[in-house]
Amino acid sequence: MNKLFEPIRIGAVELRNRIVFPPMTTGFEDKGIISKQSIDFYTTLAKGGAGLIILGDASVTPAMIPAPAIYNDSFIPGLRELAQAVQACGAKIAPQLFHQEFDLAEIMKLPREQAVAKMKEGMENFANTLSEAQIEEIMQKYAAAAIRAQAAGFDMVQVHGDRLVGQFSSPLLNKRTDRWGGSVENRARFGAEVVKSIKHAIGDSMPIEYKLAIIRPGEGLAGPTLEEAQQFAPILVEAGVNSFHVSIANHGGLHHSIPPMGSKPFGCFVDLAVGIKQVVTVPVTTVGRIVDPAFAETLIKESQADLVALGRGLIADPEWPTKVLHDRIDDIRTCIMCNQGCTDRLLSRQSIRCSVNASVGQETAAHIHQAEKSKKIIIVGAGPAGMEAARVSALRGHAVTLIEKSASPGGQLNIASVPPHKDEMNQFTRYLSTQINKLGVEVRLSTECTASLFESMTGDAVIVATGALPLLIDVPGIADNRITSAWDVLAGGIPEGKRVAVIGGGAVGSETAEFLARLGKEVTIVEMLDAICLDMSPTTKPFFMERIAHYGIKVLTRHTLKEVTPNGVVAIDENGNSIVIEVDGVVLATGARANNALEKELEAKGIPLCSIGDCAEKGPRKLIDAVHEGYFAALKI
Repeated sequence: MNKLFEPIRIGAVELRNRIVFPPMTTGFEDKGIISKQSIDFYTTLAKGGAGLIILGDASVTPAMIPAPAIYNDSFIPGLRELAQAVQACGAKIAPQLFHQEFDLAEIMKLPREQAVAKMKEGMENFANTLSEAQIEEIMQKYAAAAIRAQAAGFDMVQVHGDRLVGQFSSPLLNKRTDRWGGSVENRARFGAEVVKSIKHAIGDSMPIEYKLAIIRPGEGLAGPTLEEAQQFAPILVEAGVNSFHVSIANHGGLHHSIPPMGSKPFGCFVDLAVGIKQVVTVPVTTVGRIVDPAFAETLIKESQADLVALGRGLIADPEWPTKVLHDRIDDIRTCIMCNQGCTDRLLSRQSIRCSVNASVGQETAAHIHQAEKSKKIIIVGAGPAGMEAARVSALRGHAVTLIEKSASPGGQLNIASVPPHKDEMNQFTRYLSTQINKLGVEVRLSTECTASLFESMTGDAVIVATGALPLLIDVPGIADNRITSAWDVLAGGIPEGKRVAVIGGGAVGSETAEFLARLGKEVTIVEMLDAICLDMSPTTKPFFMERIAHYGIKVLTRHTLKEVTPNGVVAIDENGNSIVIEVDGVVLATGARANNALEKELEAKGIPLCSIGDCAEKGPRKLIDAVHEGYFAALKI
């Protein structure tokens, strides 16, 4: 991996390698103030080996998003502390200067519904409403923010070329007829003038990077097309830009700019970076589902980009650069692009976490430390919760025995990875299996664990992680032998016949329906709620619904299964009206229940234990819950 670790200069600044943490909002900054949580998070990235860290969405005016602020001098001390902490670990750091698309002071005067409507309008129209005086005022805010970044000791600044700047450059959103709209040159003017105002304010010692957000047909709104961006880029370089971070424009849906597992190919925005490299000589960063070190190395070696940005990849494993540098590839905890802990939480106004890295946002409290005394720990269940508990326990110096009923580890990850576009989940099973083997965990597969087994074993602590079982509903005809569960289908029990009804339109049922449709089945989903996939990531759902339509899967919402008959199923709508769906097989995806029989058996015998994951008191949940419970249970022993 020689090219990835070659130093590179951006203007007056030299980076130690070509690995960038891109401007991802974390939600760690309450009211814009840099917190200890922020410092811990970014310092961990720096210690892990990243060359450049971009502080996402540093607002040059009061903003609505939970992100860093840089719009007055009171924020400088916190920003300075962050910059010094990151730099002390060998990385460079830059704030991404961002201006939201509406006037917050005016918005806050409005009633809630009007404020929400005004914000939505601003997301696509704010640039068209600004006067010359307001445009000049905004430019001065960018310049003032850059001066503060310089005072705080940052190495560079990045201009957020999406959002408001992207509105000006967009052929879709810019409706102006003055010198700020119309031709490519006019639409490039605002971004170029912002850069000039910053350059005039901070001089040449502090490089300026520009996030060049590009739209594709049906993807993104706030930015130029690639052909236009190739005209924009030289104009921006002439204005003072020292490097480009090239990505897709995110207005119009985060599922395009932060694509989930299986939705787009790895390196899905590389072509955009290649297009910009053709017209400029300054460094260009690419981003977009880059997780494999060999692929990242190839991008640099083949001059498709000068730097690579790993956002979710470095959240999943901040030590990715160090592990690559020291040829520890199989120790990398690869991001599975589920978006559960990062993007989904941000969309619900929460700070980020990670499904596969429980320490994110809790780097100090979640530090893995050696146990005061080595203990013998018995863990039952080698799903994600059990394997994570085994990994952390072994790292702390405990002797761990992991018992699993089936012939292979992984638990529900083994079936969750079967539906189309879900195979990336296997990466986490691989990681956990590799780590527990390296750490000397005793793994007993194909072993049924009962309370009597514990009589022949000695242990200081017991962790039960036996997962969940399918929840089967009770309706007439449900005992018919044509009926199976979605879990059994994904484990290989494909129903016979051409026509199949899937009862339950949550993520599990819907993904099973797609799996069957790809096998040539005619599938109907029956769902009692108003819509299917309500528990699916909002970044995954748009891609999934496209595939549902592509395969011709019928969706029947607001219907409840009433009966299974020899000819099919009978469902009733919200008004009590019945419909007969003629099918050859029925698949139940009606939920899950905790598999807690062993827990109750052990408790009855007075054996102290800790339950984690789906078998715990809270019942079946998501991967992120299983991993976090396994991690923190092991920290407490």
